[in-house]
Amino acid sequence: MTGDSSTASDREPADSFDRLQLPDTGPRGLLRHFGPGLILMMTGIGTSHLVTAPAAGGRFGYALLWCIPVAYIFKYYGFEMAFRFTNATGRSMLDAYTTAPGKWPVWYVLITTVIQAALGQAGRLAAAAAVLFYVFSEYLGLGLPSWAYGLGLGVL
Repeated sequence: MTGDSSTASDREPADSFDRLQLPDTGPRGLLRHFGPGLILMMTGIGTSHLVTAPAAGGRFGYALLWCIPVAYIFKYYGFEMAFRFTNATGRSMLDAYTTAPGKWPVWYVLITTVIQAALGQAGRLAAAAAVLFYVFSEYLGLGLPSWAYGLGLGVL
């Protein structure tokens, strides 16, 4: 022990800002720092991307192709901002939301997360029920209504 009784939680976040080094903003530095963020951003691809993109492509063709790079640009800067904030202050993004005037950012995150979870689960349940309905009605000849499959999956 060095005799320093201060812990990481006792230090002010300003200490972290003094040690923060900004990346090179030249073209070479931009490419070097863009790659890891792009890889991290690509790991955020989920079911909505895999279902929505083909459906939009089937309906609108190449007319919405410009949306993909624009969405990834916004997504990149969101990930980058969260990454830098966490590294600079040692606090999570939820901690940052609690410092805003009022508590509306925390409530917003909570409400949107609950809604997203409920709608996502309902979508997965409907998709699984549709698959079971097709398998049992087409291949096995069991003529149950589709809601029965959804109810059965919901009980499981």
